[in-house]
Formats: sequence, structure tokens, C-alpha cells
Amino acid sequence: MFRTVRAGRPLTLGAAGLLLSLGAVAVAPAAMAEPGAPTTPSAGPSQTCCDTTLSVDGPAAVGLAGQPVEFTEKITNTSATETQKLFLNLVADAGAGLPKNGLAMYYRTDAGAWEQVAMEYSGGSFQGALPITITLGPGENRVLHLRLGLPMGEPHNGDSNGGARTVQLTSSVGAADGSWVLQARDVRTIPVQGLSAALTGVLATVVRGVPVEFRATVTNPTPSEYVNLNSVLFTDKDATVQVRRDGAWVTLPPVAADDPGRVGHYLGKRDHTLPVGSTNSVPVRVTWKDGAPLGKSVLTQSVIVNEGSVPFRGTYVGAMSVQVTVTGGQSASPSPTRTTDPTPTSTPSASASASATPTATPTTAPATPTPTTGTELASTGGDGGTLALSVGGAALVFAGGSLAAYVRLRRRA
Repeated sequence: MFRTVRAGRPLTLGAAGLLLSLGAVAVAPAAMAEPGAPTTPSAGPSQTCCDTTLSVDGPAAVGLAGQPVEFTEKITNTSATETQKLFLNLVADAGAGLPKNGLAMYYRTDAGAWEQVAMEYSGGSFQGALPITITLGPGENRVLHLRLGLPMGEPHNGDSNGGARTVQLTSSVGAADGSWVLQARDVRTIPVQGLSAALTGVLATVVRGVPVEFRATVTNPTPSEYVNLNSVLFTDKDATVQVRRDGAWVTLPPVAADDPGRVGHYLGKRDHTLPVGSTNSVPVRVTWKDGAPLGKSVLTQSVIVNEGSVPFRGTYVGAMSVQVTVTGGQSASPSPTRTTDPTPTSTPSASASASATPTATPTTAPATPTPTTGTELASTGGDGGTLALSVGGAALVFAGGSLAAYVRLRRRA
């Protein structure tokens, strides 16, 4: 959304107003918005005294643990006679669920380099100011290039303790003449998105010793590019997982998970990149070994960013699970063939376990076979389904095809 704010009479931010110290500006605590409070972007009525306008273009959304998203803020001096000296203050509220390392902002210098904005953190609120004075002659304007990101930790050290649904960004232009009077302001709510994971073509009933083929897909619908990304398929320890590479089936080594009896398999190249709008789909074949327990079994695809040296420890940004029934009989029909991988519309009832990150303990939904040319597909919860996760004794319920930014996992010490 492109929004223009024109401020006239001086607007004050709390009793203490705006403070300027050593080139940094901080909004007084009384002026801070309630962290995480969803709002509609607005800036009040147009005024005529201060000859300053602020126009903000974007961002429309940002991806959790993805790369920062660029946007612009345009400050204009509408006076025909007066020169103005101004500063830009930024406040980003994401709610108490976002940790101190969960958000970062950057600005582009005159030399073209990107510098991080120094921001103070308090209960999910980040605030700081550009370390520059913006001088505008009569009728002049300046376009500032900014970036907003939710890194959720550091490269190869992703933080799984937190998340946010939205970020409320408040941009304030103040006078740098010693009065620190607010000249213009823009407030907008930015959605936080995650990746979409899908397991398509999984049979509802499988036979021990008979391979089952399907596809594991990860899609990036966010405006953020993703780096250091891993897609993991969690299975029972009695299952063998293969992926098709260069025309041949390659067996993947199992990696022990925190949940007894479960193992993880890395479906692709470690620490790969997923550009904006791209999809990565992998043909997968799973075989339950002879002697594997009969009954219900769950396949879970988890998408992890910035995984470190400890397997499966990082930021979880997408998940999909399906439940199958393992039998000792004969397979009635082969695995169905899909030419497309639809984005899932619901999150199924299971979640992966990690060796160093406690995983959500899901509720299990009964399988609902979907007829497809005589073949029953495994249940994924159905349209409009939800996934209930028990984390630290509190149940968190999220709808949709991926956990996106809403999963809050507490890191084990």
C-alpha cells in the first residue's frame, strides 16, 4: 500500500516527546504503541502548518526467518521558502512472542551500502532512528531505501523460540532543530508469512515391504528469499526413505530425532536457497521394512532455516504431515501420479521432533480417505482443518497449510 501522510500542527509523542542523543533518536515510552496490536495503516487528518509529507511504499509482507524485504519512505518539504532539517524514527512492534534477535532493519547509505539500524528492544518492540540528519531545501524531497527482516537468530543458529503474525511499523519524521516536534507519521501493519509444505500422492494404506511413491514440495509465497534452508522428512525408524536423483533412487541416511522411534531424512541439498515465488519438488519413495509395526504411521515434512551443527535445531517455517495405515496384506493399487503439487489448505495432525528443539506434540486426526481413481490417499486433515500443538503445556491451534510464522517452539537448554 502506498500512503501519504501530511502533518500540520505539531504532534507530540508522550510527555517526554522525542529525544535526540549522539545522533540517535528514541520515542518516549509513553508514545510506544502496544506491542503486537493489529492496526490499520493510518496517520490522521491532513494538516497545513509543518510543510512536511511522508509517503511509505511497502512492504506488503515479510517472511519469517527469510531475507529482509526492501521498501521506500519519501520525505518531502512542501515549503516554498524554508529549509528543513529532519530525522526519521522507526518503531516496529511484533508482540512479546518475538525474541530480541527476531527483527532487524537496514538503510541504504549515500554510498549504496546497507547498514543496520541500531534498535533498542523491549517486550517485542524494536525502536531506533536513522543516524543521519535529512536536510531538505524548499520543495525538495528525499527517498530513503529501507529493509525489514525477521532473521530469528543468526546464520546456522536459528532461534526456534518465538514468532509473530504481524509487525506494526511506525515511521515518524521529527524536526532536528532542537524542538524535536513530530512533523509526519505513517503507521502500517505488515503480515508475517511462512513457507508452504506439501506431501502429495501418499496412499492411505501401505504394505510392509512395498515402496510407496509421492512428492514432497516446498513453495515460497513470501516476498523474502530464503537461504540456509533444509527440508526434512520424519518417519518411523522402521521406514527406508529414497529420493530420485539423476534417474536413480538414492537411499537417504536416517538421522536420529528427539522423539524415540522417529528419524529424519534430509530430502535435498543442505543449506539451499529458495528464491521468492519458487517451488522445490522432490520425488520420494518410502518402504516400511519387514517386521515394522502394523497400524498408524505418520510422515512429516518440516522446513527448517539456519539449522546449526545440532540436527533439526533452527527456525521452523513450514510443515505438513500425513497419516497412513501400515498393513501386512497386498497393495490394492499403485501410488497415484500427480502432475501438479497443490498448495495445502490445511495442516495435518502431526509434527516432527528435533534432537535439540522440543517438538510440538500433536493431536492425531482420523484418516479420511479421498478416492482418486480407485486409490485412497492419506489424510491431511481436510479443508479447513487445524493443527493443535501442545508446547510447554499450552495448546496453540493454527489453521492453514503450513505452520508459517505462528509456531512458537521453546528451545531446550
